[in-house]
Amino acid sequence: MSTLLHESALQEDVSAIEEKRLVLEQIVYIAKAIEHMQDSLESVLILGISSKEMPKEALNIYSTLNDNLRNLPVNKIKEYLQNLEIIIKNQLEKILHYSGMDFTSDEAIEILYLSSDSSEENPRELLEAFKRTAQTAVSLRVLLKKRGIVTPGSTLPVPQDVIIKQMEQLDVQEEKQRTKIKTRIMEMKDDIDKMINNRSYPDGMKELLIGVRCNLDNDLNNIESGRQLNCLSFVVDAEEITSYIESSTDEEKPTAQHAEDKKKMGFASAASRWLNSPLDVTWKDIKESD
Repeated sequence: MSTLLHESALQEDVSAIEEKRLVLEQIVYIAKAIEHMQDSLESVLILGISSKEMPKEALNIYSTLNDNLRNLPVNKIKEYLQNLEIIIKNQLEKILHYSGMDFTSDEAIEILYLSSDSSEENPRELLEAFKRTAQTAVSLRVLLKKRGIVTPGSTLPVPQDVIIKQMEQLDVQEEKQRTKIKTRIMEMKDDIDKMINNRSYPDGMKELLIGVRCNLDNDLNNIESGRQLNCLSFVVDAEEITSYIESSTDEEKPTAQHAEDKKKMGFASAASRWLNSPLDVTWKDIKESD
């Protein structure tokens, strides 16, 4: 196969994977938003009960409290907790609005995903901030309990059974999104397998693709075991892999043949960098960086 045909075929394969990545990015984004809301509403429920009745899960949240907060005097802890509870009560209605959406609908995708980079109120930032606020409030109540101070449950602006019902709906929605993610990962694996089995592609690139396929296998295992989505390889920084690619290139002998081979491998290197880049990096971005 000529160099031009080789590059054209490779570009078609990479473009096909890119399209799947973009769809996968959207699904993962929605699923992560659901996870944030699940964690947030669970913390809100804990805030609504007396510290005497707080479940063991609250102790796990307490473990994330930083030393600065742990060392505050009691009066400061109470003041801080009161302020956080006011924020939670003011924002809870909006969080419940988001959690009540049908996350397969165009409306939910528009509000939670497509508008996140353009709207004045970023839904992702709001959900993440609310989660941190709710979990910090729970941690402060645990801290007070450890110091022998019992705190009553907060008065919530909505009945607890409303929150419980929303959480049950979120569980169903999360499972649907995880099923979609699993399907998309399997599709990407199939595409990468075809590239690995293509005799016209260089061995160096195939080794990188085998590594990507291995990561996708791990992602499938994590999805099936119910782990949170932050652990998935395609939503984390791939700097380590990229550094490995660059260091491997630098270790080669700088012969004239090497220079010619490197020139021929330019497109393949760009493809491998893109395959191992964060989700927001497009194929166009990789080519423009060359």
